[in-house]
Amino acid sequence: MKLISTALICIGFIASYSQGMNSEDLFKYALENSPTIKNSNLDVDMAEQQIKQALTSGYPKINGSLSFQNFIDIPTTVVPAAAFNPMAPADELLGLQFGTDYNANYSLQLDQLIFSFSYIYGVQTAKSYKRLTELIKLKSYDDLLYEVKMAVGNHVFITKNKELAKENLTEIESLISKTKKLITGGYLENNAINELEFLKLEMQSLANDLDHKLNTNTYGLKSKIGYPVDSAIEISNQFPTGLSTFIDFKLDEKNTKEVQIVQQNLILDEMQLKITKSEALPIIYGFFNHQQMAMRNEFNLFDNQEEWYPSTLWGININIPIFNSGEGKAKTTQKEINILKTSNQLENVIREISMLLTLLKNDYQTAIDRYDIYEKKYQVADEMYRDELRKYELGSSQLMNLSEKKMLVIQAEQELLQKELEIYTLKSQLEKYTNPVKND
Repeated sequence: MKLISTALICIGFIASYSQGMNSEDLFKYALENSPTIKNSNLDVDMAEQQIKQALTSGYPKINGSLSFQNFIDIPTTVVPAAAFNPMAPADELLGLQFGTDYNANYSLQLDQLIFSFSYIYGVQTAKSYKRLTELIKLKSYDDLLYEVKMAVGNHVFITKNKELAKENLTEIESLISKTKKLITGGYLENNAINELEFLKLEMQSLANDLDHKLNTNTYGLKSKIGYPVDSAIEISNQFPTGLSTFIDFKLDEKNTKEVQIVQQNLILDEMQLKITKSEALPIIYGFFNHQQMAMRNEFNLFDNQEEWYPSTLWGININIPIFNSGEGKAKTTQKEINILKTSNQLENVIREISMLLTLLKNDYQTAIDRYDIYEKKYQVADEMYRDELRKYELGSSQLMNLSEKKMLVIQAEQELLQKELEIYTLKSQLEKYTNPVKND
């Protein structure tokens, strides 16, 4: 029963998109299935673990050890023989063995970092790096949404072109039929139909090319969002409503992900400089150690009647760097150079993004203004063709004139569609920079 319910839910999900998925629907699907998005999310998870690693590096560390030694030959210590025999020659040495055949010990050691600037800056750097991965993740969201919008825009453009090609093909076939009747009636010569046959072939060729482009675009879209390649997908066939209405986008280059990412890199460079400088500062840590030792001449380590000798101590160590042969200065200078390079990069990115947004907005305004012209151009071309068609049907026009007018209509239709796609593309680009994806 549970399996049936799950299947019904899946069927319902697929059916909800059967009327055509728009860019928002496809993007939501991609957030769950795109390998690129999955990796971006994993990068953030990895950064979170790096923060935990940096934090826990300053927590107490407890280590235990066990050891066993069997001395086949007990080490010999050489001492002056006169120490035991005053009558012995001054240069005579005496070999003595100290120790037992079997030694064993187990110990427990606690280490605790007490103070270190490197630790403090390391934790801050890890947190800054996580922020960088979050920005990169959000940029990957923006990039993917834009790519999805472009794929949908191309789908709409190609689909509408196909529809126009089919409509034109139907109309041309109708003209061919009428022309054949005129030829049969002796009103036209046999070769008069050639121009229409040529237009028919042009439309058939265009329709075939558009079918191929549509398939290629669909496969590319499926790949981007992680959709099964062998499964059917229904995509919206219409551009968004109000596309030719101008929207006054508020431009702020410093609010773009491109600038924010470089700014975060600059913060990381500054943190790296602090870490490098902190290497010249003292590090304080404490320790506690307890061990039990067994020293036997027989292998009876598990005999409870024999003694184990304890040793317990604690202490504090302070590591004070004194002289590093100029290595620290060289490392510090390298970090300072990196900061200068990133600062220059930030200025350049701000300048480039500002210029890009200004150009996009100007192109967007121009494209909308020109759209009205192309729309009127199409209307005029269509009216000219209709007039020429009426004249042709009445026998007062030549087929060549009719064919030329039809070509003008086809050209105007394609230009108008191209202008729609141009507005859609520019609007999508501006939305990418001015209305980025929010982090849920």
